[in-house]
Formats: sequence, structure tokens, C-alpha cells
Amino acid sequence: MFAEINHMAMASANYPFVGRFYEAVFGLKCSTHRPFHGVVYSDGYAGLNINPKRDGCYGGLDHFGFVVDDVETVLARMKKNWPTANIVKRPSSRPFAAYSGHDPDGNIFDLAQKKGDTRSNMYAEISAQGWNQERYLNKFAIRTINVDRVADFYMDVFDLKPTNKQSELPATHLTDGRVTLTLMPWTIDTFAGMAIKRPGPDHIGFKVESVEAVKADAQKAQDWNQYLAPFKLGGSPEAETRRQLFARAATGQYQMSDPDGTWIDIEE
Repeated sequence: MFAEINHMAMASANYPFVGRFYEAVFGLKCSTHRPFHGVVYSDGYAGLNINPKRDGCYGGLDHFGFVVDDVETVLARMKKNWPTANIVKRPSSRPFAAYSGHDPDGNIFDLAQKKGDTRSNMYAEISAQGWNQERYLNKFAIRTINVDRVADFYMDVFDLKPTNKQSELPATHLTDGRVTLTLMPWTIDTFAGMAIKRPGPDHIGFKVESVEAVKADAQKAQDWNQYLAPFKLGGSPEAETRRQLFARAATGQYQMSDPDGTWIDIEE
């Protein structure tokens, strides 16, 4: 594929514990820890960047990133066909990606080049180590206002392809061959009976060898260390409405959350 979804990023005030959760439950490996920044975990292909929540910023899922064969091709396609999307060079102090951009609805993505980029790309280095594991990141889901237009953008600019994934609620699913980008419609009435979520990242997904094994590992993590306990889904009437919405939007067989409440869709 011309482009690969090579990382997903979130912000958390409890990033060390959240990182340990993904290590304990999904077997991700901590690939880097920078003393004044967050932590990066990896499945050997895609990275999960867990940044500190900073002042004036929201917590939870934040953005995702591509590594591409040729950055100049991306820039040319955006300039030619997508004038309302934009991309900027990142500061040289950022080791993760050379560029950041947004799609026509304002959803943020990072961008780096597979070869020829003089900047260090931490995720590319992780991937080059070449390990495989049974539990791996396989989805980044976004709620956005103009699904069809945004889907056309990612297919045109990054050569993502439609998949045959299905969910109860309407959605468009695109893939790089391994990781799925799910685009779900955002309308305010979607959130009747619950707190309103803004447009933007909604949940991530994992492919696993056994849902029951994941449940057992999550329970073990919670039993041994209460700070690794997943945030409970459902309970109150509003929380139950939220849980049901997530289940209807999911493509996997089981839904849970991390200790911060970030939604995780699990596919066996």
C-alpha cells in the first residue's frame, strides 16, 4: 500500500497507568519513554502514543498518523483536489512525524515518509524490528459530519480501500490492508439521552486471538493493580445509552474501555 496507518495517539492525565494497561491486557511493548513526555507502546506494526494531557487540551483519543511512500505525492494530491484540507511541517523537536494535517472536516493526522526522510521516525523504527503478535491495533474510528466527502479524501490522497466490515449503524470502513479507518456520521441527535460528544476520534480497535482471553487478562490486571482497571461501560441510564450506542457502532464482538474511559472495540 502507498500509505500505512502507523500510529494512534491519545492524551491522558494518567498516561503511565494507561500505558501499563495496554501492556498488561493487549501485550503491547513499551518502545520509548521520554522523561518529560508520554509513552509509546507498539504491536510491532502500529504505535500507540499516550501523551500527557496538557492545559487547555481535551483528554482521550486525539489523532492518528500515516507513513507513506512519498510525502510529495500527498502534498500534490491535497493541493490539487482538496483546498479545504491543509498540512504543515512539524517542529524539528518532534520525533514522530515530519508533518501534521487535517482532512476536509478538520480531523487531524500525522504524516511521515517510509524512506528518504532525514528525520527520525520512531514508528518506522519500531516496525523495522519486525515482531508479530496475536493482539494488535486494527481500527481507528472517527465521528465526522461529512462522511462521504471525508472518505473520498482518504481514498484519493492515501489510496485507502473500502472494506466489507459491517456495523449496525451506518459507517464507511477504509483499510490500508491491515488497519481500518472507520468513518461514522456525526449529528447532534445521535447523542439523545446522553452527554454530547464532539465530532472527532471515537474509538480504537484490536484484533485478538480470543475475546475470553482478553477478558481474563483484563480481570487479572484489575485484581493485581486497581489502577489498571478498565472504566466500566453501562450502569446508569445515561451510561447504558452510551454503551448501547458504542455496541451498535462497533464491528467487533466485544467492547470495553481503558482506565481513562477510551472505548476499545475487540474483534476476534
